[in-house]
Order: sequence, then C-alpha cells, then structure tokens
Amino acid sequence: MAAAHSSSPADTQDSLGELTRRIVLAFALLAVMATMPLYQRLALYEFDFLSSLTAPAPPDAGILVVGLDEASLAQLGVAPPLPRRLHAQLVRALTNAGAAALGIDMLFAEPQTVLDDEALGQALKGGLPIVLAGAAVQNDSSQVAQYVQQLPTVFPEATRGAAGMVPDEDGIARRAPMQADALWRVLAQQAGRQVSAPPDGALLRYYAPELPIPYAHYTQALDAQHALAPRAVQGRLVLLGQNTPVGGVDQFRTPFSALGGATQSGVFLHATALLNGLTNDWIRPVPWPLTWLAALLAMVGISLFTRRFSALRALAASLALGGAAVVAGVFAFVAGWWFSVLPLLTGLAVHWNLGAAQSYLRERGRRQRLRADFARYVPPAVVDALMASGAMAHVHGERRVLTLLFCDLAGFTAASETLAPEAVARALNAYFTRMAHCVRSHGGTLDKFIGDAVMAFWNAPLPDAAHAARGLACAQAMQADMELLRSDWRGTPFAAVRLRVGVHTGEAAVGHMGSTERFTYTAVGDAVNTAARLEGANKALGTEILVSGATVDTLDAQLQGTLLWLDCVLLAGRSSGLDVYTPCSDAALVAQGAALRAHIHAGRLQIALALCDEWLAQNGGAPAHAAAAMALAERLRAALNVLPDGAASAASSALPPRQLSK
Repeated sequence: MAAAHSSSPADTQDSLGELTRRIVLAFALLAVMATMPLYQRLALYEFDFLSSLTAPAPPDAGILVVGLDEASLAQLGVAPPLPRRLHAQLVRALTNAGAAALGIDMLFAEPQTVLDDEALGQALKGGLPIVLAGAAVQNDSSQVAQYVQQLPTVFPEATRGAAGMVPDEDGIARRAPMQADALWRVLAQQAGRQVSAPPDGALLRYYAPELPIPYAHYTQALDAQHALAPRAVQGRLVLLGQNTPVGGVDQFRTPFSALGGATQSGVFLHATALLNGLTNDWIRPVPWPLTWLAALLAMVGISLFTRRFSALRALAASLALGGAAVVAGVFAFVAGWWFSVLPLLTGLAVHWNLGAAQSYLRERGRRQRLRADFARYVPPAVVDALMASGAMAHVHGERRVLTLLFCDLAGFTAASETLAPEAVARALNAYFTRMAHCVRSHGGTLDKFIGDAVMAFWNAPLPDAAHAARGLACAQAMQADMELLRSDWRGTPFAAVRLRVGVHTGEAAVGHMGSTERFTYTAVGDAVNTAARLEGANKALGTEILVSGATVDTLDAQLQGTLLWLDCVLLAGRSSGLDVYTPCSDAALVAQGAALRAHIHAGRLQIALALCDEWLAQNGGAPAHAAAAMALAERLRAALNVLPDGAASAASSALPPRQLSK
C-alpha cells in the first residue's frame, strides 16, 4: 500500500516484488483462516443471511402440509401419540377429498391396541398411495463400528421413506435427506410426479416464512370435505407431521433461526425439499476453487489498481469491489447458485491490512530514526510528543502550571546497610518499576530518579486539564502498590520501609534543560522545590501523602471532599505558610477540618480550639490525624495565652504557621 505522506516516486509506488509478496502472503493467510472454525461458521452464516434476504414465496406445486398442532390436540382433547384409528379416519378423509398421495412423517415403531393397529393397517391398504417415515439409528460398539440399524415398524408391508434429518455442526438444517429413498422423493414417485434429483452438495431453497406453504390443521383434515376449501386437497401431495413448536418435538433450527427466527417442524423441511425437487429450485454451491480464484484475482486487481493510491483510496477501492461482489452474490443466489463471497471479502480485508501494515512499518522506520536521536536523553513521553509534532528539541524552558509529585522511601538507607548491593539493586528496581508504572498509567511524565526518590509531573509536555486529579490519583496508587511491595519484601529489612509522597501545583519552567551536547526534559522553579519539601514534611506530620492547598484548589468539589486539612505549615526556605491536606475517607472529619481551617484563617482561635478538642474527643481519625490535631491544639493554646485579657473572644488573631525543618 502506498504511503500517504511520501514525496518521491519510489516511496509512493510499490514495486512488483512488493506487490507479489503481499498477494502471496495474503493468500496464504486466507488459506490458514479458512481452516479455523470461526471462518467456517461465517461461511454458513453467509448462506443463512442470503436465504433470509432472498427468500421467495413458496411456489404452488400442488402440496399440502397437515400439522398435528397444539390447536388440534386441544380440540381433540388428547395428547400424542394419537390413537391410530384417528389416523385411519384422516387417511379415509384425504382419500375421499382426492389427495394424490400421503406422506406420514411419524414413526410407528411401537404397537397400540389391536383395534387401533388394525384400523390404520386397513387404511394403509386403501387406494391412496401412502409413504411412512422410516428412520435409522447408529450404534457404535467394540465389535461393530458405525452400525446403522433401521427402526422397526408395526406396518412392515407399507412403503417407507427415510425421514432422518442431519443438521450441520451448528445445529441448523440446511439440507433435507437427499438419498433416493428420502421420504419426499418416494412420496413423489408414489404419486407419479417427476422431481429433479438434487445436485451434489445441494442445499435447500427456503421460502419466506411469512408466506407459508399451504397448510391444514389435523382436525380440519379429519373432515376435509367440509372444513377445507373446495379442491384444497384434490390432486395434492399431502405431508402429515407433528407441528408443536411449544413442545419442541421434531423441531429444527433453520437459516431463519440463525438470524432470530423461529424453528420449523420436520414436516415443513420435507415439504421444502419436495417443493425444491418439483420445481428444480435447489441452491447449488459454486465449487470452492472458483470462489478462491475470484478472491485471488480480486487481490491482484486491487493491488495493481491501488499501486499509486493512499491507504484511504485503497480502502475505498477495496470496499467498492467488495460491495460489487456482494451484490453479484445476491443475484447469483436468487438464480440458484451460492457463490460464496466470503473468501473474496476476507482476501481483500487481509490484503488491505497487509498494505496498511507495510505503510505503517515504513513510517515507523522514519519515526524510529527520530526517536533514536533523542531516546538517550529525554523520557519516552517527550519523544512521542516530539514525533507527533515533528519538532526538533531545543535547550529552553517554557512557563507552565504543573502538578508535581515527589515520593521517597523512609528507612530505605538503614535497611540497605545490612544487605548485599545486588539485593539492594533488586529492591530498588522493583520499587522504581512499580512507581514508574503508576506515573505512566496516570498520564504523567516521569522526570527522574534521585537516589530512592521519584519525581514526576503532569500538564507537560502535553496539556492536561485534569493534571491535579491525575497527580492525586497517582499518589494514592503508589501507596497501594507499596503495600504489595512490602508483601513481596516480607522477611527482609525492606518490609518496614514506608513511602512518603508530596503533591503540589504551581508554575514552573519546563523543557529541555542542560547543555547543547547533553540535555534532559525536566521542570525547575519554586513549585518544584515546594513539592520536594512537601514530601519531606510527611515525617513531621506522620502522614504518607501530603497535598498542598494549591493542588486542592484545582480539584473539583467531589475530590476536595476526600482530603482532610491538617495544618498550615512553613516549609524550610519559604516565607509564607502552606495549607496541607491528606486523603481521608471520613466525610464528617473532612468537613470538620474544613471548618477548623476557616476559623483559623479568620482568626477565630477560641472556636478553632474548641473544634480541635472535639476532634480529639472523637478519636481524631487515623493516628496521624489525631497527632496533627493535638499539635494544632497546643499551638492554639499557646497563641491564646499570649493574647491580652479578653482578646481571645473580642478580636480576631492570626495563628502563625507550623514551622518545619524540611
């Protein structure tokens, strides 16, 4: 397939060798696919679809189906098997009505009463040609393999016709018994009617179910001269069988069933075969070598025709050729030939995908050359962005609001002192692998590893409106993965290490930093330093995740409701306080923290102290939460103690932020 963005003739036109290899490979893949069960089932579904799409009205070939149905059983007040004297009465009624012959699709393998059997036996000897259904069962044993035994009948003198149905592997009957002694063929012979022998491999032409084959209820046939229209039976080939779809007896799935239609009784399948034979209306499958030759010619033609075209134009040409083949296949089916277009359509699809893959590999080669230039210096996400934009890397920084994340292992250095360097390296690799996966799975850019620390950020190089939410989710996922790591490290000094994560949002310079010979994609600025120090502040507050107020302000209300305000802290190297939060699943505690923050920021220290005491009285949530509330209460008391008398309730006072060493 020609590449869409090439500029030279060599790039826009495939060579004959490439075309030949593609066609040979596509044809080989098609041959392999044809052996798969799914492909074979699709071929049968193609027949089912065409049968349903083109089903004509049944021709008037002089047949009548008499069904022993639910309505007749209800009217007679009996349940199958019916007394055979009723069958004898029906035979006499059909004889008097002028039927040409009768085929009975019922097995009489067990005797009834003497009177019933004698009554039906006498009726079978009348002037009406009658064919009884015969069936065979296959018995496999250790002595005789595949021994076929004919079921006995209590009327051995009667003419018999084979009535056994053999559905395809998917349970759908696409052909009726085709042998010379089939019930429908013997019935026609008994009536002196000529039928066309089914060709080799012939399939049934099914007729539209909404236009049924002429039909009469069993009770109507018992009184044919009065209950049926004049000449409804005269000269017709009559097929009698059970038609009780509710009970499921003698019911078969048909091509209509495969597409959601109802099942059909076996007597209707015999009637369909009889109509096919009387009108020479069989469906003849086109030999498979011809269908495969058509598929090969289609692939050759489309290869030559689309040699200079883009992939989209080649797709349009393939769809046009495939559509024309489908239309031709429908007309052929109406004419009595099943020209399967599945090999042709599959061949075109495989051929186009191979061409698209070839074009992709060409383009991928160009991208790999670009990737090789930068993959040694910049993270993969940056390389992908560069390739997508086609831009070259320059040493510069771009100001952008980022959500930054730092995480670090507490206690890892002490644990490492007792282990061999190889064990430490394995532990670090496992830790970095999980943390890097968390960053990538949450859409972040992994900046660097610093000792046992990880730095990542969101909203660069590609914009991301949900950068704060993704950073928070990544921090929580890291802690979940850390639990799994500690389970893996059980029994080693690393099982006691803890992960501390800091998340902060702010402006930073992001881009390719370094020299013209060697550079990396990173972020620098005060926001980066704040995020790093926020990670270290977990130690003082006893938490595992700290989120800055700047990040919380960027989140939606739902996520803000999952974060508990702990305190306002003064990080080392900063001149202003920073609100810090930690994840909390207790909504009431989160609301209490928000109220506490509001009172402190408004200078209502006495009210804030009361809330702190209430927090502690309610156990204060997690130990880290309670410790934060206790430290905050001590600072509030200290601040209130230095106020003049009455100032605590009469005026607002500011609470200095909690100063941290790192």
